[in-house]
Amino acid sequence: MKEVLIPDRKESTILFSERRIFLPIQNPELYSPNLISTCKYNAITFIPKNLFIQFQKLANIYFLLVAVLQAIPEISNSDGIPNILLPLSLVLTVSAVRDAVEDRKRRKSDLEENSRSTLKMTPTGWQKTLWQSIQVGDVVKILKDEYFPADLIFLASSDPKGTSYIETKNIDGETNLKQKVAEKATQNWFTNQYRGQRLDCEIRCEEPNSVIYQFSGLLRMENITIPLSLQQFLIRGSSLKNTNWVIGLVVYTGHESKIMLNSVNTKSKFSTIEKKMNKQIVIIFLLQIIICVFCGFFYMAWFNKNKSSTENYLMLESSDTNLLSQFTLSFFTWMLNFTNFVPISLLVTLEMVKFSQGLLIVWDLKMYYEPSDTSAKVQSCSLNEELGQINYIFSDKTGTLTCNIMEFRKLTVDGEIFGTDQRMPEGKKIENIDFVDPRFSPYRFPEFIMHLACCHSILTEVSEEGIEYRASSPDELALVSAANHFGISFIGRDSDQNIELIHQGNTVLVKLLNTIEFTSERRRMTVVVRLPDKKIKVMCKGADSVILQRIRPSNIERITREHLEIFAKEGLRTLVLAEKEISEEYYAEWNERFILALRDIQKRNELIYQLGEEIEKDLDLIGATAIEDKLQDHVPETIKELKEAGIKLWVLTGDKIETAVNIGFSCSLLTEYMTLLEVSSIHKKDIMREIENAISNNSINKALVISGDAVLKALYGDSVKRFIKLTDVCQVILACRVSPQQKAQLVELIRDYKPEVRTLSIGDGANDVNMITAAHVGIGISGLEGQQAARASDYSISQFCYLKRLLFVHGRECYRRNSILICYNFYKNVLLVLPLLFFGTEAAFSGQLIYNTWTYQLFNVTYAALPIVLYAIFDREMDLDKLDYSHYDIGAKDKLFSTVIFWKWVLEGTLQAYIICFICLYGICYTTGHSETGRIDSLWVSSCLMYGMVVILVNVKILLFSYAYYWFNVSLIVASIFFYFFSTQILDTSLPIADWLDNFDMRGSVDQMARNPNTYIIILLITYMSFFVQPLYNVLRSLLRMKYPNSSFVSDRSYSGHRVNS
Repeated sequence: MKEVLIPDRKESTILFSERRIFLPIQNPELYSPNLISTCKYNAITFIPKNLFIQFQKLANIYFLLVAVLQAIPEISNSDGIPNILLPLSLVLTVSAVRDAVEDRKRRKSDLEENSRSTLKMTPTGWQKTLWQSIQVGDVVKILKDEYFPADLIFLASSDPKGTSYIETKNIDGETNLKQKVAEKATQNWFTNQYRGQRLDCEIRCEEPNSVIYQFSGLLRMENITIPLSLQQFLIRGSSLKNTNWVIGLVVYTGHESKIMLNSVNTKSKFSTIEKKMNKQIVIIFLLQIIICVFCGFFYMAWFNKNKSSTENYLMLESSDTNLLSQFTLSFFTWMLNFTNFVPISLLVTLEMVKFSQGLLIVWDLKMYYEPSDTSAKVQSCSLNEELGQINYIFSDKTGTLTCNIMEFRKLTVDGEIFGTDQRMPEGKKIENIDFVDPRFSPYRFPEFIMHLACCHSILTEVSEEGIEYRASSPDELALVSAANHFGISFIGRDSDQNIELIHQGNTVLVKLLNTIEFTSERRRMTVVVRLPDKKIKVMCKGADSVILQRIRPSNIERITREHLEIFAKEGLRTLVLAEKEISEEYYAEWNERFILALRDIQKRNELIYQLGEEIEKDLDLIGATAIEDKLQDHVPETIKELKEAGIKLWVLTGDKIETAVNIGFSCSLLTEYMTLLEVSSIHKKDIMREIENAISNNSINKALVISGDAVLKALYGDSVKRFIKLTDVCQVILACRVSPQQKAQLVELIRDYKPEVRTLSIGDGANDVNMITAAHVGIGISGLEGQQAARASDYSISQFCYLKRLLFVHGRECYRRNSILICYNFYKNVLLVLPLLFFGTEAAFSGQLIYNTWTYQLFNVTYAALPIVLYAIFDREMDLDKLDYSHYDIGAKDKLFSTVIFWKWVLEGTLQAYIICFICLYGICYTTGHSETGRIDSLWVSSCLMYGMVVILVNVKILLFSYAYYWFNVSLIVASIFFYFFSTQILDTSLPIADWLDNFDMRGSVDQMARNPNTYIIILLITYMSFFVQPLYNVLRSLLRMKYPNSSFVSDRSYSGHRVNS
């Protein structure tokens, strides 16, 4: 009887159009070349392409338009010189250098990849060929430990059985080897007959697609049609292990290979603070336009009133006296003056800071897990502050809260439970087994043990220590280990895919006829086998909710159900075993349809699913197993602190309700003080009744336990809002028997109906990826189920307990520092720009720029740039080890960044700008007479002092809201202030650079400022008055709090300009 295998359906089946390849290939250019290019630029395109990408950012476009306006003499505030191009160029250069470095890494990686070599069959034999020269239809030979150069159809192996072992670590992160099996026809032909002759064959397969765990096709050669599945598919980027060589036929190359089709950019996520910041930027820009319109109208009114006296003074042409013309010129002049109202360096600063904060997360040794040599990883540092604002956590259970190391503990067979609560002695303990019961005799239950030994997908590997099992599922490893412990040892599969067993010292061969793999949809696995006594049996194992509805009524069914509930209450994972014997005639007819299904590329998986449904019924109950999965270290303490922080916890698991509830109590998710509310009915009417009863329950501490079936019905129709209402009154939600799709739907449900909250999802397996990507922040656990979750996440950690430090320390501090960083950037720019507006009231709103144009444009990239960066990276409110759940609410409740807080910063900058402007004007400019030349030279002395006070205040401000004072940070603040006076001193001289910058107006101003005694009094006065704002605000807040105690405007932490006393 011909043996067949089907594709591994780890993902939902997707239908693709068909590709047909006829060998020999006539037009190789129709297919993608195998040359890989992931770099964005080359030497010619770098500058234009990089500039094009950077000018897709609105901020850069805005400042480029400002440069254009500065070049128009009539409105320019810089004598027609677009000097904003200097800071803009610095910003663009920083981004371009970063892009160039990243692209160089990609180019180097591409070169290494394309320059690898492999053996390709030519008319003269096997010859070394570069990967980039491989084409569709080539026959290649890969040696041990080499990587596959393209997606291949597996034709033959050095192993006579046609097997090979593949490591897919580079693709899915899994280190366990996967076995691939060549079809017997191709194995025999390519090892015995093939000598490089031209191949005349046809391949029918799916069009190139990104689904890693799906492949179906047909190979027609020498009048034979051979079904192809994932077992005969070798993916580019995986490597050959424990096999001397394999021969493969190239089907997908280059950017059409599956690994490259998966190399797409994930959807960008933005933190809540960034979204709020962008809104404030828009409002600030609109405010800027309003101010400029206001100034334009006032100047137009002044000009109209004083038109006759100004025509000669300003030497105006008749066309220049038009009021609309004057308004337009004035408006754009003020737009140029207000250029810095929107901080040019904010986005680059924020990007640099977040990248550095991400490095600190990676380098944190307190999140390093030594047993697996794994540290935290950051895939999306743009969400650092979002970690400090989490309101909801959605967590997987197995492998996330637990170790995912399964131990066989108990079983039920023939209505009797075997296995005690005792533990095996340490010296006698067997890996994956902790079963103690002297009453159990393997000889009584041979069918049960045979089922454990045959119904699985485990591979074997021979090592110096003996046979090692390679399992994709820890559950299967525990079950096969139990069969071995009970006397039937699985030792592998032979060349005909017979299952080789050792029983009582004798080799037993069980013919594997068909396999229908386990999937998250089916929740069961089935094998059809021919036993040594020639009987054909269908063996099926899976979740009790699936298997028990497929068995024939029996006396032990009720007892087994009771036993399953007992196991679940003990927190054990259960699987039910069932089987039946079928006749030769029925099997022959069924298998014929199975083979036809394998040949149907488009509907293969759908047809096999239907055939499984047909054969997996009227089964006889064999028994059930109970496996223990221990909690990870410190999980109960972590969950307790997360709840204390006010975070709502949802645990989403595929376990049955009783198992999940027991685990919930053991990990402190559930407590004895909670009222447990259960929604687990099947019919929607009953579900709605249970939801309403749960909502009306008057208990204070509630926990909801809901089944997957109930979730399915609660997520649709008019029941959604009531379900949301129920979750609002529950502290903890435990969703059981939920599918991967339902996990993601629950996350999206909360995001859709509660847009004000921030969600976090954490999981370790491929079935958690949808949930992880659906949340605001996704956390992957680097666990035993591979790295799919970790790679799809924004951050990855190796243990659940590290989540506490990630949120309470890094998240909380990033939120605090980044909130102040953003507000501070707007504050310092308001402080810089608004003196121009206040001076405008003294200058008829003419738009006269009181600052030196060069120093004005360099403000954000020289005098007020680096100190805030160091603050945002290194400042600590307190010892990091003291940061716990009690300090987390500042982010979760948005206490440091809101519209009110943002505009308080702006208001403070406005008041200080007013103080600076008029004290400098009345203290210097209006107290000094005309010079011998008739100039009021003291105007530029006032200008130097005014700008200097802005530089002093914005730098001293950092000292006021800092908690940690490092020598390098304080030194940089002092250096920034000193650099301003040093640079103005240079401009004040007759050096060539001053002439080149056309700085004649300010010449001599610094010397006059230094010799004027009012200067030093003004510096002290402005500094005192500016920072008197805060204590004055505190007094007013205290008074207001007495009258309005519940107002958020006067809460203890509502003003983010200074320290937060937690």
